[in-house]
This record gives sequence, structure tokens and C-alpha cells, in this order.
Amino acid sequence: MRPTFSFMTRNLCLPALGILLCLVSMQRTSAQTGEDTTVYHNGGNRVHVVDCIRFQRLGAAAQASMQKMTLAAARAQGLALCSKCPADTASQQQTDLPRSWVSPAPATIPTHAFEPSPLQPLVAPGPDGKLVYKPYSDRGDRILDWSQTGYKQSNVPIPVVPVRKIIRPSHGEILPDGSMAYPKGPDSWAEIQDALQAVGNLKPDSLGIKGAVLLSAGTYYINESLQVPSGVVLRGEGNAADGTRLIFRTDKGGGNAIVIGEGEIKQFPENAIRIADDYVPSGSYELSVTDASYFAAGDFVYVRKTVNQQWIDELGMGERLRHIRGGEEGAKKKPWKPESFQFMHLRQIEAVQGNTLRLRVMLPQSIAKEHGGGEVFPADLGSLATHCGVESLLIVSNYDTRVEDTGKSANFMNFRTAVSISNARDSWVRNVRVKHLQFAAVALGKGSQQVTVRDCAYLEPVGPNRGGFRYAFVMGGGTGHLVYNCYSEDARHDFAGGARTMGPFAFVNSTAVRGQQSEPHHRWGTGFLYDNIRTKDGSIAAINRGDSGTGHGWSAANTVIWNSDAPSIVVFDPETDGENNFAIGYTGDKKEGFDANGVRYANTRSGYWDTPQQGKFYGYALMGSGYIESPDAPVAPLSLFEQQLIDRIGQQQAMRVLSDAPEAAPQIIFEDPMTGDWKENWFLDGKHASLRASADGLFFSGGTVTKEDDSLAYHAHHAVLWTKKEFEGDINISYEMRRIDESDYGTTLLYIQAQGIGTPPYLQDISTWNHLREVPDMGIYFTYMDLLSLSFRENLRNKRYPWRDEELNWYPGRGLIEPMVDYGEILPGKTYRVQVEKRAASLRLRLVEKDSGHCMIDHTWNTDAISGGIEPKRIHKGRIGLRHMATRQFVYRNFKVEQF
Repeated sequence: MRPTFSFMTRNLCLPALGILLCLVSMQRTSAQTGEDTTVYHNGGNRVHVVDCIRFQRLGAAAQASMQKMTLAAARAQGLALCSKCPADTASQQQTDLPRSWVSPAPATIPTHAFEPSPLQPLVAPGPDGKLVYKPYSDRGDRILDWSQTGYKQSNVPIPVVPVRKIIRPSHGEILPDGSMAYPKGPDSWAEIQDALQAVGNLKPDSLGIKGAVLLSAGTYYINESLQVPSGVVLRGEGNAADGTRLIFRTDKGGGNAIVIGEGEIKQFPENAIRIADDYVPSGSYELSVTDASYFAAGDFVYVRKTVNQQWIDELGMGERLRHIRGGEEGAKKKPWKPESFQFMHLRQIEAVQGNTLRLRVMLPQSIAKEHGGGEVFPADLGSLATHCGVESLLIVSNYDTRVEDTGKSANFMNFRTAVSISNARDSWVRNVRVKHLQFAAVALGKGSQQVTVRDCAYLEPVGPNRGGFRYAFVMGGGTGHLVYNCYSEDARHDFAGGARTMGPFAFVNSTAVRGQQSEPHHRWGTGFLYDNIRTKDGSIAAINRGDSGTGHGWSAANTVIWNSDAPSIVVFDPETDGENNFAIGYTGDKKEGFDANGVRYANTRSGYWDTPQQGKFYGYALMGSGYIESPDAPVAPLSLFEQQLIDRIGQQQAMRVLSDAPEAAPQIIFEDPMTGDWKENWFLDGKHASLRASADGLFFSGGTVTKEDDSLAYHAHHAVLWTKKEFEGDINISYEMRRIDESDYGTTLLYIQAQGIGTPPYLQDISTWNHLREVPDMGIYFTYMDLLSLSFRENLRNKRYPWRDEELNWYPGRGLIEPMVDYGEILPGKTYRVQVEKRAASLRLRLVEKDSGHCMIDHTWNTDAISGGIEPKRIHKGRIGLRHMATRQFVYRNFKVEQF
């Protein structure tokens, strides 16, 4: 985030630079013969000379199909001669090794005095208890909001899916299985997979849920991978020894025990529209494009950051990677190439205003025109799996006890990953323990979106303790994932991110034992949160890994480590303006003698010693060149994720999401098919309304005079249809509606739990002053009624009435509960399913087009968050009303109210 200059010259005075250039010139001259050598490439990371034994073994046709280039061109692409190439050519290669351009590490790491940032606190509760954010750059970059990670963006709890199939353990002989750790028994794979497929063939509900397959308590032996179809949950009866235990066995080693995902995200880059902004800050919800007419609210898009070579060079990720350690090690490194770092952010458009797109989830990094800018193009998620789950299981991988860890090639004949999720959205893994896996308990991959992993444990891993193994919980792709309240032991990377992973991603309230490093692991993972992560013998890092591996480089950007406890918490600051990494708060024990190896490793591998980018050790667990705040004590709030969630959806709803406690099914307290006499269950405000019941439902029409026709008489042409019954507490309202009119005037509204303000004659029981609403002027309602309203305008508006006082003065914000949400349009002739979940401090609306099953909106408002700072008065009891403005005509049916 600091001003930068060329990495090649950064650490060299002019005389030294001249000497270096002479040496480089001499070196290139002496290696001219090797540079001009013709080599052949047929894929992989090696090339061959014509005398290579491997090249000679190929037939003429195969040789002719190989790409021909010079050795110099091959090395520029990060390709090296194979080990079988003749020694004289290899020796020429040795004369052309890159030199180191950086300073070595000092013998002793100095301890610097910690100086608090003038920006602190960067995030903190304001006077009303809600978080206040400060930008950390003069271009508006800010800390991200991680509350929209997880299933359904953490707006609602994970559902309890009804059981459709029950399976019990198979009976049969249990026999020793050679040197395998567990015996072999009757294979249950076919029975379980057939049951999963049978449920997968059922018709989904409006959410996409089809049902659960319940595996009764006991032990199941499974000799192949299980595939969980879209809309299906695989559930056990507990993850303890007396619960449901699945013992998986593979004859080859590797692979995934349980797989979730189907289809793929369709991309349409040929329809890309360029981003018009010179700069889009990190944490932005909005960006401008050259032409937004191609986009609409509700569309899924990719926002692609199209970086150029300047971006790579400013970060020091180009040729410099080969010159950190230099020599043979440097020759193995692969400089980053712009074409390999085109970052894809999957987003849904919330609103389109002019040429400005507002996104439902913020962007985790900046997009600067000087660094190549960006573009937006459509995406189609329609074929992805959705609402898949794995629950309450103990997953065990059998393994060969005779195998020794001799390196990466050691094959213990066990599965690699317990649950692998790709090409699936709004799915989950919960209450699952896994044992003896090579790689991960849960691996989230390409095409995955909004997955929650919670209350899970990675135990007793079996496999090489080296690169490519033991990543307990890994976000290797997708976006919007949440890992909550999980446990890992004996992993190399307990809570990890992969290359080019575009957040937000959140690891929250989780523990690692005997672990090594939790981190975004390599090549620019953005938007990670490590919130209340505890590891007494590991570390947490967001750093430049420099020339680690084949050139991991910057592993993390805009990663926050919040109120965590580890012996080493290391954050470094990328060179680009809009990015930083943050360590805020510390919850561990205060002590003397923290280890400085975290900054030693990061500075050495990145080549930052004696440069402005050098990370510092302050004598605390928190160290580096990134933003550090409160290195010796926790900050408020204790959990950033949890407070962000509370701010967004309210305390009560947030606690429901976080507790994940099963909730009793709501009880039906009112039900009307709306095909009979409407006067049995309803009464009417308005003298010009029309109501007519039929087998199709209840036709309801407002009057015909609009405000444009007569600015006084039009008030009488509104109408409200009220339930005779009042409803108290938390309720769920559902019904179907079909639009009849084609009018472009007015709108329809839903009134929720309406009562009068209590001042005579506007008594709480609104039926007692129904005669005062024979002309249902809207001013009567927003002045003299307590209620929540949903207005189905071009953008959904949730308001709290009254929003003007009895002297007819407007309240600030006019009762609006932000945000207003674009959702599309309710079209004539189409039928829609409406579901409204009203809680004490939240309101959720789900609107689905019935025939296509398309979900137009699923949004939750925090109903305590009334704009203008009005003290919230919660709506608790009252009637439900359907309001039509003049000319509006709908048919309603299957109206139901349920009590939570």
C-alpha cells in the first residue's frame, strides 16, 4: 500500500548497479551458446534438446508435434531442461543461473518499538453499538464485511431437511483386512448411493430442497466415493463412536470420500463491458461501467480484474522472483504472468442506476485503471447443485499401517479428502468429524458459493507431512464461504486458502492443535478473515511468501486476523495502493520472549531485508509490515464476524443463525385457500374495491381513478383487505399471487401486524375504526398505525409505521429500513409465491416465480435499523393487510400464517 519503485534497483546504489549490469552482460555473453540451443516442449515444465534420451524415444510424429523454441525462450516461460538432457547442455544451463538481488537476513532480528497507527481504531463500535469503519487509504479502501459469508449469506439458519429415506447398517461378516487399520465388512455403497439418487429424483421445494437420507447409528463399510445430488442431505445420528460411522476404503489411494456438486457456471466473456472508473476501492459495493444497459438487478456476473505487467512488477512478482535466492533455486521459480492472474469475482447485482452497478456483496480488492482495470460479464448459475448437506457423521478413511512416510510418493491407501464441494451453492457440512485423511476434512473448490462448514473436526491425519498434504479446512476456490467453530489437529495448514481465491472467506471461532501455519497459502488470495482463531503451537499469516515453492509470491491481500491467539501472527503490506493485511487485537497470554521467526521467514523469502517493505518485530505475537492494532490485548467487538452479522440482520436473527439449534416446525394458525366467501376471514377498507372468489382464488382490485385523473378523488380508489384475526409474536406468512392488471400506476403493499397507535379514535384494534378508512388515504396508515410494510415497487421498500407524528411532521427517513432492494418486476399473467418471515427484530422476504422456480429475491432486513436514527419500537401483534393502490388487480390464493 506504500509508494513503490523498481524492485531491481531498490536496494542498489548507482555504482553497485553499474557493476551488476556489467556482470549480467558478461554472464549473458559467456552463455550465448546455451541461450541459442534449440529445445522441444510437449507440455509440463520441462524441455528437451535433440540429443536427450527421452526425446529420442519418441516417434517422428510425436517429435514433429512438439513446440520448438530456444533455450532462452523456454527459461523465460519458467521451463527447465529435463534431467536426462546431455551433461554439456546442462552445464551450459548452470552458467546462466540468476543472481540474487536482495540483502541477506541479519544474524539477529532486532526488536522495534511499536507505534500505534493514527487510524486506530480502524473498526470499532459507534455510539449506537454498530460498527464504524475508517478508510485505510486516501482512495477510500476499507475493511470488508464478512457477514454475508456462508449458507444464504448467513441471513437464515441452515434448514432442517425432512427425511425421505432411512438406511440401517448392513449385516454381514466383519473380517481383518490385511495391514489395513480397520477390518472390511459388507459394502453399503450401492444401497446408500441408490437412496441418495432416489431422493435426488424427487421434486424440489421452492428452495431447491428434496430431502434427506438418514443413516441410522452404526458402522457402514463403503468402498467407493459417494455423490450427494442437488437438494439432498446425507445425515447420520451423531459423530461420536456410538453415532453413525462410515469407514471408507479405496484400492488406489487418494480421491474424495463424499462429493457434492454438479453442472458448472456458464461464463459469457464475449459480452464483457469495461469498468469505467479510474479506481474502484477495496470494499466497494458499487462500480461504473461504460454501458449498463446489458445488466439488470438479480443478474449474476463476474467482475474480472484484468491486471497488466505493471501490477505484477509493482508487487515484485515478475522476474524478481527468480532473483531472491538466485542460483539453482532461483532458476526453478516461475514469474507471474498477467494472463494467469485475471481475477474473477462472482457477484449478483442488487441494483442498476444509470451506468452504476450496485453489488450485493462487496469486492475484496481494488481495481485500478493503471493496473489494467477490469470488466463485467454475465454468468449463469442455473446448473449448479444447491441445498446439499452432510451432517452428523463420523467419516473414517481406512489406511495401510505398513506404509512409512518416505516423501510425497508415499501412498497410505487412504482417501485424500472427506467432503469435496465444487459447483454447488448454498450448501453445508455440519457436525462432522473426520479421521485419517491425507488432505482435508472439507475442501471447497471451483464453482462453489456460500457454503457453511461448522462444528466439524479434522482428526489424526494420515499421509506425508509435507507440501500438498494436511490442509484441514481449505478454501481452494469459489467465494463466500464460512468455517465456524471447527477443530484441526496435526495439520500443516489448518485453515487455508488457495491460489487466486477471491473472497470474502471467513474462518471464525476455530482451534488448531499441533498445527503449523494457517494462511492464504499462495498467489494472491483476497478477502480472508481469521476471527478468534486459537493455535498454541502454530502461526497465522498473511504475507508475501516470495520464492517459496515455485514462486508463491504474495499469498494474501486484505486479510484480517482479528482477536486471535497464536505464538506468531504475521501480516505484510502489499505494494499496491488499495491492499493491506491487518492484525487487530490479541487474545493470548501476555509473556516475554515471543519468537521472531515469522518476520525472519517472510522478509527472507520475499527479499525485503533493508528495504522499505521490511517487516518488523515488536516483541509481541503480532508482527510484520502490515496494519497492526492492539498487539497485546483484545479489541471490541470480541468477534468481528458476529458483530457485522448482528449489525446487518439484527441480534435475534443473528443468534438464530449462529446457534444452529434446531427450531420446532412452525404451527399453522391461519389458513384460507381464498376460493370461498372472503368475508368469513377478511374485512375491507375502501368503497371502490372489487372482490370476487372463484376456484382460481380471490380476485382483488382497487378502484380506477389515479392521482393523475383526480388528485383528491383518487384516495378513495385505494383499498386494503385485512385479516379479521390478529397475530402475535414471530410469524411466517405465505401466499400465492397472480397479477392481472397491466397498469404502470401505483403498487401493492403488505401490511404486517398492524394496530392503531392507541390514541382515540385510533385504537389498537383497527377494526373499531374501520369506518374512518372508508376513504383509505395512505396518510391515515403511516400516521395512525403501528405496523411493518413491504412495498412491491421497482425496488422493495421495508418501512416502519408511523413515519409521521400526529402534528403531521415527517420523521427522519420516513420510517425506511434500509436497504431498498431491486428484485426485478412482478409481471402480468405470472404467479408468484410470497414468503415473509417476521421476527422480533428482522424481516425476511422470499419471492419465487412459481412456474420456473426462479427466486427473485431472498433478503433479510434488520428491523431495528430504521433510518434517521429513530428509536425502534418493535412490532409484536396485529392484523395482516393486502393493500392495492388504484388500478392494481391480483388474484390471491393459499394464504397461510404460521407461528414460530
